[in-house]
Amino acid sequence: MDGFVETVEGRTRLLVPALSLTERVPPKVPAFFNPAAKQSRDLSILAYRAFAPRLKEKTLADGFTGIGARALRVAVEVPEIEQVFANDANPTAIEAAKRSAELNGVSEKCRFSINEVCKFLMKGNDSEERFGIVDLDPFGTPARHVDCVLRAALDDGLVSITATDTAVLCGVYPKVCLRRYYGRPLNNSYGNETALRLLTSLIALTASRLELAIKPVFSHATMHYLRVYAQVSVSSSEANDVYANIGYVMHCFNCGNRLATREYDGTVKCELCQKKLRIGGQLWTGQLHEKEFVAKMKEQAGNDEKSKKVLDAALDEIDHVPYYFKADEISSKLRTNPHSIPKIIEKLQAAGYRASKTPLNFGAFKTDARLDRIIDVLR
Repeated sequence: MDGFVETVEGRTRLLVPALSLTERVPPKVPAFFNPAAKQSRDLSILAYRAFAPRLKEKTLADGFTGIGARALRVAVEVPEIEQVFANDANPTAIEAAKRSAELNGVSEKCRFSINEVCKFLMKGNDSEERFGIVDLDPFGTPARHVDCVLRAALDDGLVSITATDTAVLCGVYPKVCLRRYYGRPLNNSYGNETALRLLTSLIALTASRLELAIKPVFSHATMHYLRVYAQVSVSSSEANDVYANIGYVMHCFNCGNRLATREYDGTVKCELCQKKLRIGGQLWTGQLHEKEFVAKMKEQAGNDEKSKKVLDAALDEIDHVPYYFKADEISSKLRTNPHSIPKIIEKLQAAGYRASKTPLNFGAFKTDARLDRIIDVLR
């Protein structure tokens, strides 16, 4: 393994390309490892520990494992998972993963393969059965693989799906987004939430076509990294109800007003300034977090304050408001210094509105108050 060095992440020893620890953009050759995705992997470990008691079969499949960072951390740090199946198309990456498994004493627990991801997922585990957890962390869009992931998950299993094509999902390339995710993005101050909801909508609609239903249990956005965790159930009746959680966000780029709607109407004008509203979606408008599940994740977090900050905000977040407001966005309208988020939430709640933090932006808040009401309360 020339050019590889040993590093430790969590409680797991990993062999990684030396350049991945020094270059600003980690190289794909000889194998890919992104140290900046550590927090995402930390949250994955917490999610899989929290979900393990629900599993009928305690197996995990990692379709784009790279050097095995996430899969090996599961093998070492989530003892409830009995078998880990790690796949990548890069033989060098798989060789590094195998040697890391030996370093950690988990070779017996791990199975490695070199294959195209959908062929790997369709093959199943050692008994050719589906997996309890299916993890998909591609470089770019997961759109072409969502069918395979859902088909590979057991009834009441968990899928965790990443998207890193944030320029597409956040509105830089709207035509590409519409093609990949069947919805229009919004290039605005809460674009990462719209992006997460577009990704969740794609997963939900694909599932419904397969007579499946999903229930998001946790989601997060970190830099260019979007990730959704969802429980999958075999249920044609629940699949029929998918559109109960699908809708649109309407945004005014003139005054900043925003609202959620169930129906598409491109002619609607802003109630505050009468300018034409831009529409984001179709997208998921239901909850992104199951509070009981997030609480179990937090119980596992120990001294991981960075993860606990995200989980605390997810526990606090109000449901059914598919957008947020940034504090400096409001302060610019008030022509004052930004109010603190706790103070804004306190004032809105005192005025009778629902309000909370959001894990998607620590300088922002969620509320069911309209923009003009927020300004009146804070003035």
